[in-house]
Amino acid sequence: MRTGWKQLFNYFYGRNLILSKFNREFLLYLLILSSCLDPNQPDTSSETKRVNNSPVAIAIDKKINLLREKTENEPNVVLHHQRLTQTLLQLGHFTAAAATVEKALRIHPKNADLYDMQGAIYLAQAFAEAKYAETDLALSAFNNALAINPLRAKTLYNLGLLNAYRDSSDRSIDFFYRALSIDSTMGIAHKKLGLYYRQSGQLDSAILYLKNASILQDEDGETFFNLGLALKAKGQRSMAEDALKTAAKLIPQSPQIQFNLSQLYFRSGRRKEGHIALRRSELLRQFDRDLGADKSYEIKGAVAIGSATAHHNMALNLALQGNYDKAITEYQNALAINPKLKNAHTGLGIIYTWQKHIDQAIYHFNQAVDLDIDDQLSQARLGMAFLKKSNLAKAFEHLNQAARLDSTLYEAFFGLGMIEAKKDNFSEAIYYFERSSKLNPNSIEALINLGVATYRADDIEGAKSIYELAVKLDPKNPTVHKYLSDVRLQLGN
Repeated sequence: MRTGWKQLFNYFYGRNLILSKFNREFLLYLLILSSCLDPNQPDTSSETKRVNNSPVAIAIDKKINLLREKTENEPNVVLHHQRLTQTLLQLGHFTAAAATVEKALRIHPKNADLYDMQGAIYLAQAFAEAKYAETDLALSAFNNALAINPLRAKTLYNLGLLNAYRDSSDRSIDFFYRALSIDSTMGIAHKKLGLYYRQSGQLDSAILYLKNASILQDEDGETFFNLGLALKAKGQRSMAEDALKTAAKLIPQSPQIQFNLSQLYFRSGRRKEGHIALRRSELLRQFDRDLGADKSYEIKGAVAIGSATAHHNMALNLALQGNYDKAITEYQNALAINPKLKNAHTGLGIIYTWQKHIDQAIYHFNQAVDLDIDDQLSQARLGMAFLKKSNLAKAFEHLNQAARLDSTLYEAFFGLGMIEAKKDNFSEAIYYFERSSKLNPNSIEALINLGVATYRADDIEGAKSIYELAVKLDPKNPTVHKYLSDVRLQLGN
C-alpha cells in the first residue's frame, strides 16, 4: 500500500466504516500513539500522491534509509526503531512496519512502547483489510505492553477499542474506565463512554462524560454534536442549542448538525430560524459530507477565478446565506463553463424548488440524474418535484429508484407515502409514512401525514395517538393542534 496515513484515515472515515466498527478516534489515536514519543517529527504523510521520482518520494526514501542506517549502526537506541516504525506506519506500509518493530523487540524485549506500536500496526492492518475478527495479534501485543507496565492508559484505551470491534461492549467499557482511572484527562475515553451511554439511553451518564470530553478536547465537533443530542433528549433545549451551535462552528459542512438545530428552533417556535437551518441542511446534503467529514465548501476566492468549481462554490456560499438570486447566477455561470457539473444542477434544482419554479427544478434534477443515475438524493428530489406537478407515475418511478438505491433515505419513503395517499391507498401510505418516520423520528411532516393517513383509514384512536406524539415533537405547530382537536372532538374527549 503506497498511500499516506492521512489518506488512509480519510479513505476509511469517508466511507463511514469507522462509524460502525472503529470510530474516528481509533485511527487518530493510533497516529497519536505512533508519534507521541517525538511530537516534533515532521509529517511524512504528504497530501501529494507519491510518484517514484517526485521530490516527496525522494525525501521519504531518504528519511527511511537514514532511519534504517541508524537502527543498524545504533541498534541499542530504541528511539531510532520507534521513529522508523512510526514513519512506515504513517505511510501504510504495514508489513515493513511490523517487521521493523519485531526486530526492535528482539533487541528491546521489555519496551512497552514498542508493544503498543506493534498492536497499533496489527489493529490498523486488520481494519484496512476489513478483517475485523483477526485482531488476536493486536490483542497479544497490547497484553504484552500491559504485562510490562499495567498502568498504561493508552494501552487500556486501545484494548477498549479492540473489544468494541469484537462486539464485547462490557469489556470495552471496563477498559475505558480503567484508562480513565490512570489518566482522567484522556478526552477520547470520556467521549467513548459518553457515546456508549447515549446510544444505550443512559442520558445523565452520557451528558456527564460528553461534557468532560468537550472540556478536554474543545475542538472536537462530534463531541459537541452528541452532547447536544443528549441534552435535547433530556429536554434541556437551551444547553442543547449551545452545544449544537458550537458543533456547527467546528464542522460547518455537516447537514446533520444543521438539521438538528432546525428541529430545536421549530420546537421553540422560532420557525424562521428553523427553516433557514433546514435549508442549510438540504444544501449541504447534496455533497458527501457528514459529521466529521474532512471536506468543506470553499471560501470565495479560494479557487482560481474562471473555473466552474469557483462559481459553484461561490453559489453554495451565497445560498447558505440566503442570497438565492445571486446563487442562481453563480450556478448558471458554473454551468456555462462546465455543463456537466452535477452539483451545480442539483443546487439550482433545490433553489428552484424553494421558489416554486418546479419545471425548472425538474429540468436540473433530470440533468443531475442523467449525469449520475445512481445518485439517490437526485432521484428522490426529482421524484418529489414530479409529485408537486401531480405526475404520480414519474414521481413513483424516481422515488422508488431512490428507495432501492438507499433503503435509509427517509425522503424517498415520505414521497412514496404521499403518492399512495393521493391515490387513496391509505394502508400503503401508512406503511411508507411509518418507514419514513422511523428513519427520521424528528420529521414533523412524516408524523402529521402518518396521522392523516391513519385517520383516513378510519382509525381515529390511532390518529389521535400519532397527533399527540406530533404535538410533543413540535408543540407550537398550529396544524398539529388543529388536527388533534378535531379527532378529540370526534371521540368526545
